[in-house]
Amino acid sequence: MEEKYTNKTERTYSAYGMSLKNPLLWIAVLFVAASLASRAAYHLIDGTRALPGFYRIAATAIEALVIVLFAAALIKNGEKRLYLTAKPVLFYAVFLIIRQSVYFANRADGFALEKGRGWLLAALIAGYLLLAILYRLAVNTGGRSRIRCTPRRIAALAAFFAALILQLAFNKRILALDDRLLMYDIVAILFALCAALCVLIGMKKTVSSRPLPMAGDRTDGRRVRSLDPLNGVAVYIMPDRTAASNLFKDCFECTNAEAYIREKREAGLDSFGYTHLLLAAYARTVAKLPAVNRFISGQRIYSRGDSIEISMAIKKDMSTDGSETIINVCLSPDDTAETVYEKLNREIEAVKNTSELDSSFDKLAGFFNLIPGVFLKLTVHIIKTMDYFGKLPKFILKLSPFHGSMFITSMGSLGIPPIYHHLYDFGNIPVFLAFGMKRRENEVQQDGSIVQKKYIDFTVNTDERICDGFYFATAFKYFKRLLGDPQRLDAPPETVIDDIE
Repeated sequence: MEEKYTNKTERTYSAYGMSLKNPLLWIAVLFVAASLASRAAYHLIDGTRALPGFYRIAATAIEALVIVLFAAALIKNGEKRLYLTAKPVLFYAVFLIIRQSVYFANRADGFALEKGRGWLLAALIAGYLLLAILYRLAVNTGGRSRIRCTPRRIAALAAFFAALILQLAFNKRILALDDRLLMYDIVAILFALCAALCVLIGMKKTVSSRPLPMAGDRTDGRRVRSLDPLNGVAVYIMPDRTAASNLFKDCFECTNAEAYIREKREAGLDSFGYTHLLLAAYARTVAKLPAVNRFISGQRIYSRGDSIEISMAIKKDMSTDGSETIINVCLSPDDTAETVYEKLNREIEAVKNTSELDSSFDKLAGFFNLIPGVFLKLTVHIIKTMDYFGKLPKFILKLSPFHGSMFITSMGSLGIPPIYHHLYDFGNIPVFLAFGMKRRENEVQQDGSIVQKKYIDFTVNTDERICDGFYFATAFKYFKRLLGDPQRLDAPPETVIDDIE
């Protein structure tokens, strides 16, 4: 188990992508436009021969949508997540299979069946499925560099030409189209496939010492694929975050922390406090023990990598009727205490400068409040379903206080001990940390003398499924040591350890 968490600096990973500067990317987009134009011309001339008008319009709309989605995925994500173009290619292959099967069955004169040419349809279906599979294998890289992509590309190119020849034979021998219709139909398909062909030819290799995005990853995390089998089963045995919660309480002696905070304030960080210190210590803990920065969505375990997203509630003034909101702060494992101070204060000031203490999330929540109750319940259900499959838009993930690495709350500012706060089943935050006010405790020393020390209690609620208990214990012992020796947070960490693959 321990060997899995070591930093494998000798490993390299590779992925293929297409930057916006690659001319083949824009040639692919032009092929998409040409395919749309050719398909429109085909139906304008004589699309009624094979199908009624309604089905012809529906088929055209679906085909247009699929290839436009391909172009959009290529432009938006082609450089880092080229594998996102694989789904439109698969959908297009399935569309063509259904379309040609309907055409085949619609031959009222029984020509195709009488001539025993069902084998041609079967070959065409196999050809398109093979093309979709090989295309996905070619673009879905991101693993170890020992996985070569060249054979995959060659196989995909061979499948491309095979599918095109089969399509040409199908149009001529089964549909018996005249030359002009045959030309428009085959050209429409040819242009669409050529867009994928441009990707296969033009994609460029990127090499990294860290795992690169692959199919199955989310926009907010990389799927962890090399866990023990027990971890994969546990997320189904305990599907809800609340049922998988572990709670514990600890404390740290804050003499050194107090001196450190005074030092920072004297150096010009006027509002530096325990919240900044705890966040800096947690970021440093993630740098050394990155598994605590995982999360679970859709019964899968993901790693946030270098993104440590913290949520916390703030009040405009400490009164019972003071307005409250939630802010999100994005930290990095190599942040120092001063960097954390700047990032957190920037977010706090941006919100406190508003008249009603409104964060961007408040505005989003205000929009949802305009939806009638019954429809709002349906809307939330749709959002949860999209989140389960990793399809939530990025702007919602960015604004949501329920998606992140940790939620932190200060009970010390309220003058009470820390509470045991629950985790949210909505979203994916796996850790909730609360810390309380300072308390004094008299301790008997070895020489019999009594010394009064100051402590701050903190409670932690964790999602036990993201890593094992030993790992959690190691992480929070290290976290506590940093709070006792905060000067270590003044410089970036010597190394930042990557999570397992």
